[in-house]
Amino acid sequence: MSTEETPKQLGLIRPFILTGGRTTTTRPGLRWETLVEGLADRARLAKTTEQRTVLSLTGRPVSIAELSAFMHLPTQVVAILVGDLLDVGAIRIHQTDPVEIELSALTRMIQRVRAL
Repeated sequence: MSTEETPKQLGLIRPFILTGGRTTTTRPGLRWETLVEGLADRARLAKTTEQRTVLSLTGRPVSIAELSAFMHLPTQVVAILVGDLLDVGAIRIHQTDPVEIELSALTRMIQRVRAL
């Protein structure tokens, strides 16, 4: 396989191209566990193929981490795409308190250790 054929055949696109060169989102509160829900009536607001993919995958709330896995993209890239969609009102997010998640996870671990 020649180097000329590799990117085209594999469909490789550099992440910085998908984000317009940005490395951070306009929404610093977006975390990997943030749930994203697409708004069907606002799908026309998606400008890129990747944004349309995010919207197609979010008919029900889906975490940024799950979107990352489905799309085979780094979590930070997906967070930037989600931030862009949030900025134009094409999605809504369901955030959880990070402290609440950590405490509940710790509580479950303590209960499992005690059960041993």
